Amino acid sequence: MQLIYAKPSPYSRKARVTVLEKGLAGRVEEVVVSPMEDPAVLLEANPLGKVPALRLDDGRSLYDSWVICEYLDSLAPTPRLIPDGPARFDVLRRAALADGVLDAAVTARMELLRPEDKRWTPWTDRQRRAIGRGLAVMERDVAALGAELTLAHIEFAVALEYLDFRLPDVVWRDTHPALAAWLAEFSQRPSMQATRPQPS
Repeated sequence: MQLIYAKPSPYSRKARVTVLEKGLAGRVEEVVVSPMEDPAVLLEANPLGKVPALRLDDGRSLYDSWVICEYLDSLAPTPRLIPDGPARFDVLRRAALADGVLDAAVTARMELLRPEDKRWTPWTDRQRRAIGRGLAVMERDVAALGAELTLAHIEFAVALEYLDFRLPDVVWRDTHPALAAWLAEFSQRPSMQATRPQPS
């Protein structure tokens, strides 16, 4: 399999962390691209030109980090990142919450890349309010994540470290001490250390 990704992309990072946590590194070749250049290897795997994309051994491709992570989770029995039964929806809800915070952060970051006179402040402010509300719920929810690794753990960690990486003015640790303490420990995992975001 080939995982086609960009180093700064938090969506790529979710897939990369999943590969490592599932013990699949030996089965997945990493292919680094710059999506803005529309490289052929990416467009062949994902007509939308977005990362990550996963090219399977039979030539088929999967795209969208959610789909890729669920597929990778199906390849090895442990750890089970998306459980069955009632717990499944608790994990998926928490993962969706963190993913929503991440989406808002990426949107706010993209607006900051526009020339200053072209930026729409009400739009950026709306994204930041969404981030704040999401973090408040994550703060209340973090203790319920538990010790057994799930996709929600990965989503929480990737979203929080993306804020540090791209929106450092969002000073979230002082007002979210439980999240800060949790991330300080979780970020030491080898999968997180090996996938730290890097500017393109």
